[in-house]
Amino acid sequence: MKKKLLYSIMAGMISAGLLTGCQSGTSENSQPSSTEAEPSGNEAASETGAATSQRDVTLSLGFHMNEKYDDVILPIIQEFQKLHPEVKEVTFTGLSSVTDEQQVTRLTGGQYEDVVLIPSILLPSELPNYFAPLGTTEEMAEKYYYGDYLQVDGQSYGCPIGVVYEGIIYNQDVLDQYCDGIVPKTLDELMDCCEKLHENGITCFYTNAGSVWPMRYWDNLAITMSGDNDYANKILTTEEPWAEGTPLRQADDLLAQFAKNGWLEADVVSANQWDVSLASLASGDTAFIFTGTWALSQAQDNAEALGLPRETIGFMPFPYKNDVSADNPLKLRIAQDLFMAVNKNTEHMELAQEFVRFFCERISLPLGMNETMIDGGQNQPELEFLSSLDYVEMYTSPAKDNRLQEMAAVAEIDVFAYDGYLLDYIMIPSLNGEEPQYDKLNELWGKNFK
Repeated sequence: MKKKLLYSIMAGMISAGLLTGCQSGTSENSQPSSTEAEPSGNEAASETGAATSQRDVTLSLGFHMNEKYDDVILPIIQEFQKLHPEVKEVTFTGLSSVTDEQQVTRLTGGQYEDVVLIPSILLPSELPNYFAPLGTTEEMAEKYYYGDYLQVDGQSYGCPIGVVYEGIIYNQDVLDQYCDGIVPKTLDELMDCCEKLHENGITCFYTNAGSVWPMRYWDNLAITMSGDNDYANKILTTEEPWAEGTPLRQADDLLAQFAKNGWLEADVVSANQWDVSLASLASGDTAFIFTGTWALSQAQDNAEALGLPRETIGFMPFPYKNDVSADNPLKLRIAQDLFMAVNKNTEHMELAQEFVRFFCERISLPLGMNETMIDGGQNQPELEFLSSLDYVEMYTSPAKDNRLQEMAAVAEIDVFAYDGYLLDYIMIPSLNGEEPQYDKLNELWGKNFK
Protein backbone atom coordinates (compact mmCIF):
# COMPACT_ATOMS: atom_id res chain seq x y z
CA MET A 1 0.00 0.00 0.00
CA LYS A 2 2.82 2.38 0.88
CA LYS A 3 4.57 1.73 -2.43
CA LYS A 4 1.37 2.42 -4.40
CA LEU A 5 0.96 5.68 -2.53
CA LEU A 6 4.51 6.69 -3.39
CA TYR A 7 3.91 5.94 -7.08
CA SER A 8 0.80 8.10 -6.97
CA ILE A 9 2.76 10.93 -5.38
CA MET A 10 5.51 10.58 -7.97
CA ALA A 11 3.05 10.72 -10.84
CA GLY A 12 1.53 13.88 -9.43
CA MET A 13 4.95 15.48 -9.08
CA ILE A 14 5.77 14.62 -12.67
CA SER A 15 2.64 16.34 -13.88
CA ALA A 16 3.66 19.45 -11.97
CA GLY A 17 7.15 19.31 -13.48
CA LEU A 18 8.87 18.99 -10.12
CA LEU A 19 10.86 15.81 -10.63
CA THR A 20 14.44 15.85 -11.81
CA GLY A 21 15.91 13.00 -13.85
CA CYS A 22 19.29 11.35 -13.73
CA GLN A 23 19.67 11.82 -9.99
CA SER A 24 22.68 10.35 -8.27
CA GLY A 25 21.16 10.32 -4.79
CA THR A 26 18.52 8.14 -3.20
CA SER A 27 14.85 8.83 -3.92
CA GLU A 28 11.85 7.74 -1.90
CA ASN A 29 10.90 5.00 -4.32
CA SER A 30 14.39 3.70 -4.96
CA GLN A 31 15.03 0.02 -4.43
CA PRO A 32 18.53 -0.73 -3.07
CA SER A 33 20.09 -3.89 -4.38
CA SER A 34 19.75 -6.91 -2.16
CA THR A 35 22.77 -8.43 -3.87
CA GLU A 36 25.37 -5.70 -3.42
CA ALA A 37 28.79 -7.30 -3.44
CA GLU A 38 30.93 -6.82 -0.30
CA PRO A 39 34.73 -7.04 -0.53
CA SER A 40 36.49 -9.49 1.75
CA GLY A 41 40.03 -10.48 2.71
CA ASN A 42 42.76 -8.93 0.58
CA GLU A 43 40.15 -7.27 -1.63
CA ALA A 44 38.89 -5.26 1.33
CA ALA A 45 42.40 -4.31 2.38
CA SER A 46 43.32 -3.07 -1.08
CA GLU A 47 40.06 -1.32 -1.84
CA THR A 48 40.65 2.28 -2.92
CA GLY A 49 38.50 5.36 -2.75
CA ALA A 50 38.05 5.16 -6.53
CA ALA A 51 36.71 1.61 -6.26
CA THR A 52 34.27 2.71 -3.58
CA SER A 53 33.04 5.48 -5.85
CA GLN A 54 32.63 3.00 -8.69
CA ARG A 55 30.36 0.85 -6.53
CA ASP A 56 28.06 3.74 -5.76
CA VAL A 57 26.46 4.15 -9.17
CA THR A 58 22.76 5.01 -9.22
CA LEU A 59 20.70 4.61 -12.38
CA SER A 60 17.18 5.95 -12.79
CA LEU A 61 14.39 4.20 -14.72
CA GLY A 62 11.14 5.69 -16.00
CA PHE A 63 8.56 3.08 -17.03
CA HIS A 64 4.83 2.46 -16.87
CA MET A 65 3.19 -0.65 -15.39
CA ASN A 66 3.59 0.70 -11.84
CA GLU A 67 1.36 -2.07 -10.52
CA LYS A 68 3.78 -4.71 -11.82
CA TYR A 69 6.84 -3.20 -10.17
CA ASP A 70 7.31 -5.76 -7.37
CA ASP A 71 6.54 -8.84 -9.46
CA VAL A 72 8.09 -7.94 -12.82
CA ILE A 73 10.29 -4.84 -12.85
CA LEU A 74 12.17 -5.19 -9.56
CA PRO A 75 13.42 -8.74 -10.30
CA ILE A 76 14.93 -7.49 -13.58
CA ILE A 77 16.66 -4.67 -11.74
CA GLN A 78 18.03 -7.09 -9.15
CA GLU A 79 19.24 -9.47 -11.86
CA PHE A 80 21.14 -6.61 -13.50
CA GLN A 81 22.66 -5.62 -10.16
CA LYS A 82 24.03 -9.15 -9.71
CA LEU A 83 25.98 -8.65 -12.93
CA HIS A 84 26.91 -5.08 -11.99
CA PRO A 85 27.41 -4.77 -8.22
CA GLU A 86 28.67 -1.24 -8.80
CA VAL A 87 25.04 -0.27 -9.41
CA LYS A 88 24.02 0.43 -5.84
CA GLU A 89 20.41 1.19 -6.74
CA VAL A 90 18.04 1.82 -9.62
CA THR A 91 15.46 4.44 -8.77
CA PHE A 92 12.06 3.96 -10.36
CA THR A 93 9.60 6.57 -11.59
CA GLY A 94 6.14 5.22 -12.45
CA LEU A 95 4.78 6.69 -15.68
CA SER A 96 1.42 4.91 -15.88
CA SER A 97 -0.56 8.08 -15.24
CA VAL A 98 1.72 10.36 -17.25
CA THR A 99 0.44 11.33 -20.71
CA ASP A 100 2.66 11.50 -23.78
CA GLU A 101 2.31 15.28 -23.71
CA GLN A 102 3.52 15.38 -20.11
CA GLN A 103 6.43 13.13 -20.99
CA VAL A 104 7.46 15.49 -23.78
CA THR A 105 7.30 18.35 -21.29
CA ARG A 106 9.64 16.43 -19.02
CA LEU A 107 12.06 15.91 -21.90
CA THR A 108 12.10 19.55 -22.95
CA GLY A 109 12.64 20.54 -19.33
CA GLY A 110 15.52 18.10 -18.92
CA GLN A 111 13.60 16.20 -16.25
CA TYR A 112 13.84 12.56 -17.25
CA GLU A 113 15.60 9.39 -16.21
CA ASP A 114 18.78 7.66 -17.41
CA VAL A 115 16.61 4.99 -19.07
CA VAL A 116 13.08 5.98 -20.02
CA LEU A 117 10.11 5.27 -22.29
CA ILE A 118 10.00 7.33 -25.48
CA PRO A 119 6.75 9.31 -25.89
CA SER A 120 5.03 7.97 -29.01
CA ILE A 121 4.15 11.48 -30.20
CA LEU A 122 7.78 12.61 -30.36
CA LEU A 123 8.96 13.36 -33.91
CA PRO A 124 11.81 11.06 -35.01
CA SER A 125 13.92 14.07 -35.93
CA GLU A 126 13.78 15.16 -32.28
CA LEU A 127 15.24 11.93 -30.87
CA PRO A 128 18.89 13.09 -30.91
CA ASN A 129 17.89 16.13 -28.86
CA TYR A 130 17.15 13.94 -25.86
CA PHE A 131 18.57 10.45 -26.35
CA ALA A 132 21.84 8.70 -27.07
CA PRO A 133 22.26 6.22 -29.96
CA LEU A 134 21.98 2.56 -29.01
CA GLY A 135 23.74 1.32 -32.14
CA THR A 136 23.59 1.55 -35.89
CA THR A 137 20.30 0.76 -37.59
CA GLU A 138 21.89 -2.34 -39.13
CA GLU A 139 23.07 -3.66 -35.76
CA MET A 140 19.76 -3.04 -34.04
CA ALA A 141 17.67 -4.39 -36.94
CA GLU A 142 19.70 -7.57 -37.00
CA LYS A 143 19.10 -8.26 -33.31
CA TYR A 144 15.63 -6.86 -32.55
CA TYR A 145 12.28 -6.70 -34.28
CA TYR A 146 11.84 -3.01 -35.13
CA GLY A 147 15.28 -2.27 -33.75
CA ASP A 148 15.76 0.23 -36.57
CA TYR A 149 12.31 1.77 -36.27
CA LEU A 150 13.32 4.91 -34.38
CA GLN A 151 16.36 5.99 -36.33
CA VAL A 152 18.05 9.17 -37.48
CA ASP A 153 21.02 9.30 -39.84
CA GLY A 154 21.77 5.61 -39.55
CA GLN A 155 21.62 5.49 -35.74
CA SER A 156 18.87 3.80 -33.70
CA TYR A 157 17.61 5.59 -30.62
CA GLY A 158 14.96 3.20 -29.29
CA CYS A 159 14.93 -0.42 -28.16
CA PRO A 160 11.48 -2.10 -28.36
CA ILE A 161 10.13 -3.61 -25.15
CA GLY A 162 8.38 -6.36 -27.12
CA VAL A 163 6.38 -7.18 -30.21
CA VAL A 164 2.75 -8.17 -30.60
CA TYR A 165 0.32 -9.41 -33.20
CA GLU A 166 -2.38 -7.00 -34.32
CA GLY A 167 -5.78 -8.65 -34.41
CA ILE A 168 -9.04 -9.20 -32.57
CA ILE A 169 -9.47 -10.32 -28.98
CA TYR A 170 -12.86 -12.00 -28.69
CA ASN A 171 -15.24 -13.68 -26.23
CA GLN A 172 -15.83 -17.30 -27.26
CA ASP A 173 -18.91 -17.67 -25.04
CA VAL A 174 -20.60 -14.85 -26.95
CA LEU A 175 -19.75 -16.47 -30.28
CA ASP A 176 -21.07 -19.80 -28.99
CA GLN A 177 -24.36 -18.20 -27.99
CA TYR A 178 -25.02 -15.99 -30.98
CA CYS A 179 -22.74 -17.01 -33.87
CA ASP A 180 -22.85 -20.82 -33.76
CA GLY A 181 -19.42 -20.85 -32.12
CA ILE A 182 -17.75 -19.76 -35.36
CA VAL A 183 -14.59 -17.69 -35.01
CA PRO A 184 -14.79 -15.55 -38.17
CA LYS A 185 -11.97 -15.99 -40.64
CA THR A 186 -13.62 -14.14 -43.55
CA LEU A 187 -15.15 -10.69 -43.76
CA ASP A 188 -18.59 -12.10 -44.59
CA GLU A 189 -18.48 -14.30 -41.49
CA LEU A 190 -17.50 -11.29 -39.38
CA MET A 191 -20.30 -9.14 -40.77
CA ASP A 192 -22.90 -11.88 -40.34
CA CYS A 193 -21.80 -12.45 -36.76
CA CYS A 194 -21.94 -8.73 -35.97
CA GLU A 195 -25.49 -8.48 -37.32
CA LYS A 196 -26.59 -11.27 -34.98
CA LEU A 197 -24.75 -9.73 -32.05
CA HIS A 198 -26.31 -6.32 -32.67
CA GLU A 199 -29.80 -7.82 -32.86
CA ASN A 200 -29.25 -9.27 -29.40
CA GLY A 201 -27.93 -6.07 -27.82
CA ILE A 202 -24.26 -7.03 -27.80
CA THR A 203 -21.61 -4.40 -28.54
CA CYS A 204 -19.73 -5.80 -31.52
CA PHE A 205 -16.53 -3.74 -31.25
CA TYR A 206 -15.28 -1.66 -28.34
CA THR A 207 -12.89 0.85 -29.95
CA ASN A 208 -11.76 3.09 -27.05
CA ALA A 209 -11.55 5.82 -29.67
CA GLY A 210 -11.76 8.56 -27.04
CA SER A 211 -8.32 7.59 -25.77
CA VAL A 212 -6.94 7.95 -29.33
CA TRP A 213 -3.99 5.54 -29.00
CA PRO A 214 -6.10 2.36 -29.53
CA MET A 215 -7.04 3.61 -33.00
CA ARG A 216 -3.57 2.95 -34.38
CA TYR A 217 -4.57 -0.66 -34.91
CA TRP A 218 -7.42 0.39 -37.19
CA ASP A 219 -5.01 2.63 -39.09
CA ASN A 220 -2.43 -0.13 -39.46
CA LEU A 221 -5.17 -2.31 -40.93
CA ALA A 222 -4.62 -0.33 -44.13
CA ILE A 223 -1.05 -1.68 -44.32
CA THR A 224 -2.33 -5.22 -43.85
CA MET A 225 -5.11 -4.83 -46.42
CA SER A 226 -2.75 -3.29 -48.97
CA GLY A 227 -0.55 -6.37 -49.18
CA ASP A 228 2.41 -3.98 -49.27
CA ASN A 229 4.46 -4.12 -46.07
CA ASP A 230 5.86 -0.66 -46.84
CA TYR A 231 2.48 0.89 -47.62
CA ALA A 232 2.70 3.53 -44.85
CA ASN A 233 5.70 5.12 -46.55
CA LYS A 234 4.00 5.11 -49.95
CA ILE A 235 1.63 7.91 -48.97
CA LEU A 236 4.65 10.26 -48.87
CA THR A 237 4.25 10.64 -52.62
CA THR A 238 0.47 10.29 -52.73
CA GLU A 239 -1.47 13.54 -52.85
CA GLU A 240 -4.82 11.85 -52.09
CA PRO A 241 -4.24 8.87 -49.77
CA TRP A 242 -8.00 8.61 -49.14
CA ALA A 243 -9.03 8.49 -52.80
CA GLU A 244 -11.57 5.82 -53.65
CA GLY A 245 -9.98 2.37 -53.84
CA THR A 246 -6.91 3.18 -51.76
CA PRO A 247 -6.07 0.90 -48.82
CA LEU A 248 -6.56 3.75 -46.31
CA ARG A 249 -10.02 4.42 -47.75
CA GLN A 250 -10.91 0.71 -47.68
CA ALA A 251 -9.78 0.23 -44.08
CA ASP A 252 -11.55 3.39 -42.92
CA ASP A 253 -14.69 2.37 -44.80
CA LEU A 254 -14.88 -0.74 -42.62
CA LEU A 255 -14.72 1.36 -39.46
CA ALA A 256 -17.28 3.79 -40.89
CA GLN A 257 -19.64 0.90 -41.69
CA PHE A 258 -19.36 -0.46 -38.17
CA ALA A 259 -20.21 2.99 -36.82
CA LYS A 260 -23.18 3.45 -39.16
CA ASN A 261 -24.53 0.03 -38.20
CA GLY A 262 -24.42 0.89 -34.49
CA TRP A 263 -21.92 -1.88 -33.83
CA LEU A 264 -19.58 0.20 -31.64
CA GLU A 265 -19.73 1.11 -27.94
CA ALA A 266 -22.32 3.73 -27.02
CA ASP A 267 -19.71 6.28 -25.92
CA VAL A 268 -16.81 6.52 -28.35
CA VAL A 269 -15.69 9.96 -27.15
CA SER A 270 -14.80 9.49 -23.48
CA ALA A 271 -11.17 8.72 -22.71
CA ASN A 272 -9.64 6.27 -20.25
CA GLN A 273 -12.19 3.50 -20.78
CA TRP A 274 -9.71 0.70 -21.32
CA ASP A 275 -10.50 -1.12 -18.08
CA VAL A 276 -14.21 -0.70 -18.83
CA SER A 277 -13.77 -2.25 -22.26
CA LEU A 278 -11.92 -5.28 -20.85
CA ALA A 279 -14.62 -5.82 -18.24
CA SER A 280 -17.29 -5.52 -20.95
CA LEU A 281 -15.50 -8.11 -23.09
CA ALA A 282 -15.08 -10.52 -20.19
CA SER A 283 -18.73 -10.23 -19.13
CA GLY A 284 -19.99 -10.85 -22.66
CA ASP A 285 -21.46 -7.40 -23.19
CA THR A 286 -18.84 -6.87 -25.89
CA ALA A 287 -17.69 -9.44 -28.44
CA PHE A 288 -14.56 -7.96 -30.03
CA ILE A 289 -11.68 -5.55 -29.36
CA PHE A 290 -9.24 -4.83 -32.19
CA THR A 291 -5.84 -4.35 -30.55
CA GLY A 292 -2.48 -5.98 -29.92
CA THR A 293 -1.92 -9.32 -28.23
CA TRP A 294 -0.32 -7.56 -25.28
CA ALA A 295 -3.91 -7.09 -24.10
CA LEU A 296 -4.84 -10.78 -24.29
CA SER A 297 -3.59 -11.66 -20.82
CA GLN A 298 -5.30 -8.58 -19.37
CA ALA A 299 -8.61 -9.63 -20.91
CA GLN A 300 -8.15 -13.20 -19.68
CA ASP A 301 -7.43 -11.88 -16.17
CA ASN A 302 -10.79 -10.11 -16.29
CA ALA A 303 -12.57 -13.29 -17.35
CA GLU A 304 -10.87 -15.27 -14.60
CA ALA A 305 -11.95 -12.65 -12.04
CA LEU A 306 -15.54 -13.40 -13.08
CA GLY A 307 -15.02 -17.10 -12.48
CA LEU A 308 -14.70 -17.93 -16.18
CA PRO A 309 -11.96 -20.03 -17.80
CA ARG A 310 -9.13 -18.01 -19.32
CA GLU A 311 -9.89 -19.77 -22.60
CA THR A 312 -13.13 -17.78 -22.74
CA ILE A 313 -11.04 -15.00 -24.29
CA GLY A 314 -9.26 -15.79 -27.54
CA PHE A 315 -7.34 -14.09 -30.33
CA MET A 316 -7.86 -14.15 -34.09
CA PRO A 317 -6.46 -12.33 -37.13
CA PHE A 318 -8.68 -9.53 -38.43
CA PRO A 319 -10.75 -11.14 -41.25
CA TYR A 320 -10.62 -8.22 -43.68
CA LYS A 321 -11.39 -10.18 -46.86
CA ASN A 322 -13.18 -13.24 -48.27
CA ASP A 323 -11.97 -16.31 -50.17
CA VAL A 324 -9.36 -16.90 -47.51
CA SER A 325 -7.10 -19.91 -48.05
CA ALA A 326 -3.48 -21.01 -47.99
CA ASP A 327 -3.17 -19.50 -51.47
CA ASN A 328 -4.92 -16.28 -50.41
CA PRO A 329 -3.95 -15.88 -46.75
CA LEU A 330 -4.93 -13.27 -44.24
CA LYS A 331 -1.91 -11.15 -43.40
CA LEU A 332 -1.16 -10.71 -39.71
CA ARG A 333 1.06 -7.83 -38.70
CA ILE A 334 3.82 -8.38 -36.15
CA ALA A 335 3.77 -4.94 -34.58
CA GLN A 336 6.13 -2.86 -32.51
CA ASP A 337 5.16 -1.79 -29.01
CA LEU A 338 6.75 1.00 -26.98
CA PHE A 339 10.45 1.84 -27.03
CA MET A 340 13.05 2.55 -24.35
CA ALA A 341 15.90 5.02 -24.70
CA VAL A 342 18.97 6.34 -22.90
CA ASN A 343 19.22 9.93 -21.71
CA LYS A 344 21.91 11.66 -23.78
CA ASN A 345 23.08 13.47 -20.63
CA THR A 346 23.41 10.45 -18.36
CA GLU A 347 26.62 10.28 -16.37
CA HIS A 348 26.70 6.50 -16.81
CA MET A 349 26.35 6.08 -20.57
CA GLU A 350 27.73 2.56 -21.05
CA LEU A 351 25.87 1.15 -18.05
CA ALA A 352 22.62 2.81 -19.15
CA GLN A 353 22.99 1.48 -22.69
CA GLU A 354 23.62 -2.02 -21.37
CA PHE A 355 20.71 -1.75 -18.95
CA VAL A 356 18.21 -0.64 -21.61
CA ARG A 357 19.00 -3.73 -23.69
CA PHE A 358 18.97 -5.97 -20.61
CA PHE A 359 15.59 -4.57 -19.54
CA CYS A 360 13.96 -4.76 -22.97
CA GLU A 361 15.06 -8.36 -23.49
CA ARG A 362 13.37 -9.46 -20.25
CA ILE A 363 10.23 -7.36 -19.85
CA SER A 364 8.25 -8.68 -22.84
CA LEU A 365 6.78 -12.00 -21.70
CA PRO A 366 5.64 -10.79 -18.25
CA LEU A 367 3.74 -7.95 -19.96
CA GLY A 368 1.96 -10.28 -22.39
CA MET A 369 4.16 -9.66 -25.41
CA ASN A 370 6.46 -11.74 -27.56
CA GLU A 371 10.16 -11.17 -26.93
CA THR A 372 11.83 -8.56 -29.07
CA MET A 373 14.89 -10.63 -30.05
CA ILE A 374 14.75 -11.98 -33.59
CA ASP A 375 16.96 -14.99 -32.83
CA GLY A 376 15.94 -16.99 -29.76
CA GLY A 377 13.10 -14.72 -28.71
CA GLN A 378 10.14 -16.55 -27.17
CA ASN A 379 6.48 -16.07 -28.07
CA GLN A 380 3.50 -16.11 -25.75
CA PRO A 381 2.60 -19.82 -25.36
CA GLU A 382 -1.11 -19.25 -26.00
CA LEU A 383 -0.29 -17.75 -29.41
CA GLU A 384 1.69 -20.69 -30.73
CA PHE A 385 -1.43 -21.93 -32.54
CA LEU A 386 -1.10 -19.08 -35.05
CA SER A 387 1.93 -20.73 -36.66
CA SER A 388 -0.22 -23.77 -37.52
CA LEU A 389 -2.88 -21.76 -39.40
CA ASP A 390 -2.08 -22.23 -43.08
CA TYR A 391 -4.36 -19.35 -44.06
CA VAL A 392 -2.37 -16.79 -42.03
CA GLU A 393 0.80 -15.04 -43.21
CA MET A 394 2.76 -12.95 -40.71
CA TYR A 395 4.74 -9.87 -41.69
CA THR A 396 6.61 -6.89 -40.28
CA SER A 397 6.72 -3.33 -41.60
CA PRO A 398 9.97 -1.55 -42.43
CA ALA A 399 10.94 1.58 -40.56
CA LYS A 400 8.75 4.56 -41.31
CA ASP A 401 10.34 7.41 -43.19
CA ASN A 402 10.85 10.32 -40.79
CA ARG A 403 9.07 12.58 -43.27
CA LEU A 404 5.81 10.74 -42.60
CA GLN A 405 5.34 12.30 -39.18
CA GLU A 406 6.56 15.67 -40.43
CA MET A 407 4.02 15.66 -43.27
CA ALA A 408 1.31 14.49 -40.89
CA ALA A 409 2.11 17.48 -38.68
CA VAL A 410 1.75 19.86 -41.64
CA ALA A 411 -1.60 18.30 -42.52
CA GLU A 412 -2.66 18.09 -38.86
CA ILE A 413 -3.62 14.48 -39.50
CA ASP A 414 -1.84 12.00 -37.26
CA VAL A 415 -2.01 9.19 -39.79
CA PHE A 416 0.06 6.07 -39.02
CA ALA A 417 0.99 7.62 -35.70
CA TYR A 418 -1.52 8.54 -33.00
CA ASP A 419 -4.59 8.37 -35.26
CA GLY A 420 -7.08 10.70 -33.61
CA TYR A 421 -8.28 11.69 -37.07
CA LEU A 422 -10.28 8.46 -37.29
CA LEU A 423 -12.66 9.65 -34.58
CA ASP A 424 -13.01 13.17 -35.96
CA TYR A 425 -13.26 12.50 -39.70
CA ILE A 426 -14.53 8.92 -39.96
CA MET A 427 -16.43 7.78 -36.88
CA ILE A 428 -18.31 10.87 -35.68
CA PRO A 429 -19.68 11.77 -39.15
CA SER A 430 -20.75 8.14 -39.64
CA LEU A 431 -22.42 8.03 -36.23
CA ASN A 432 -24.33 11.21 -37.19
CA GLY A 433 -25.65 9.64 -40.39
CA GLU A 434 -23.20 11.51 -42.58
CA GLU A 435 -20.44 10.31 -44.90
CA PRO A 436 -16.81 10.06 -43.78
CA GLN A 437 -14.91 13.24 -44.65
CA TYR A 438 -12.46 11.78 -47.13
CA ASP A 439 -12.37 14.91 -49.28
CA LYS A 440 -11.38 16.96 -46.24
CA LEU A 441 -8.65 14.47 -45.33
CA ASN A 442 -7.25 14.60 -48.87
CA GLU A 443 -7.42 18.39 -48.80
CA LEU A 444 -5.45 18.55 -45.56
CA TRP A 445 -2.85 16.06 -46.75
CA GLY A 446 -2.57 17.99 -49.99
CA LYS A 447 -1.05 20.92 -48.08
CA ASN A 448 2.22 19.01 -48.26
CA PHE A 449 2.26 19.30 -52.05
CA LYS A 450 1.64 23.04 -52.43
